[in-house]
Amino acid sequence: MFEKLRGFLSRLLPIKRWGKRIKDLFPRNRVAVEAKIFSTYLYAQGSSLRKLSALLRDLGVKATHVSIWKWFQRLGERLKEFAFRRRKRRCIVADETKIRTLNGWIFVFAAIDPENREMVYLHISKHRETIDVLRFLRRVLRYCEGNPVLVTDGGLWYRWPAKRLGLEHIVMSGGERNYIERWFETFKDRLRIFDCYFPTRGFESIENFSSAFCFWYNECRYHTSVKGPPSGGEGGFKTWLEVLS
Repeated sequence: MFEKLRGFLSRLLPIKRWGKRIKDLFPRNRVAVEAKIFSTYLYAQGSSLRKLSALLRDLGVKATHVSIWKWFQRLGERLKEFAFRRRKRRCIVADETKIRTLNGWIFVFAAIDPENREMVYLHISKHRETIDVLRFLRRVLRYCEGNPVLVTDGGLWYRWPAKRLGLEHIVMSGGERNYIERWFETFKDRLRIFDCYFPTRGFESIENFSSAFCFWYNECRYHTSVKGPPSGGEGGFKTWLEVLS
């Protein structure tokens, strides 16, 4: 049965087009590369590690849930450079939320472009001080051409950083702020597979997971409101496959 799946994936992107990057990504080949890419894509969509392990077993591939987590971590490292795009932006909507980890609570800062629902940048921090917000906004601006308007919910920790960076700052309730609220709901829906917390202690593994998730959200996930992925393009599994090849 797995040979049929392998044939299907090869038709999407012929094996002869797989470059050195994908071979370096998975140096050990006890499990077929096709199975690793396929299972990590399903994991980004929301499947649990144990269910994916059972699915692969049904297809004749032996892989533990820990192995799939490690594959996803490797992909997250690779996808950091592809998760976000620099482009001209009229406005960015920023907010933050608290997420529980095995090592305590962390803050997840996120900025979204309300024009195309694209995640502009995501930042993980242990604190929510003005210096953390300044660091976050500076990184957001790396992916913005021009000087976009900053929209927030009025959190005091955004005022000084916005002024320091020369950003027009608008406090808003509802309206374009709804887009970032919906994004956090999508993000938390994904985390509920973990009982709504990151099952890890290290920042690096959290960042790897978040990078892979943001890439899937921006480049692969179909959004009905924009009739495609936020970043444009074909989207879907083929995009996931091509960026790794």
